[in-house]
Amino acid sequence: MKTKFALFLFIIFVGAIWWGWDWPDIARIMPVYVAAIPGLIMISVQLVREMTGWETGKNTAGMDMDDSGENQLDKATERRRTLLYFAWFIGGALGIWLLGIVIALPLLVTLYALVEGGEKWYTSLIIGACAYGLIWGLFEYMLETRWPAGLLLQ
Repeated sequence: MKTKFALFLFIIFVGAIWWGWDWPDIARIMPVYVAAIPGLIMISVQLVREMTGWETGKNTAGMDMDDSGENQLDKATERRRTLLYFAWFIGGALGIWLLGIVIALPLLVTLYALVEGGEKWYTSLIIGACAYGLIWGLFEYMLETRWPAGLLLQ
């Protein structure tokens, strides 16, 4: 069943590249270069892995990877993780509303890597700078999309 779905996605990505290739450059960037080509590469790798049995031959450190859901957490841990997730989510949404997405999203990525990821401060700053470069470089510079300023910066 997995291989059939992977083949279906492979056909979708090939079709997207085929039909989108003759579009004007500005219209081709997102659907072809950003979505279809990377998608085709990833699904091709997945097809090779499924057809060669690459994953089935390996058993990572004796772990049995199944979706049985038998690994239950206690209620306090579940509650804490759920609240923490929504705290980050709401904090990110408030940051975007107050500061704008160009400032808030890299700041959120930096803080998350520092606090939750346990990364060193310079690694977190590099990750945040990459997020800023992606937001500014792809959307503001290449696609000429101007994100609205946050409430505090208007």
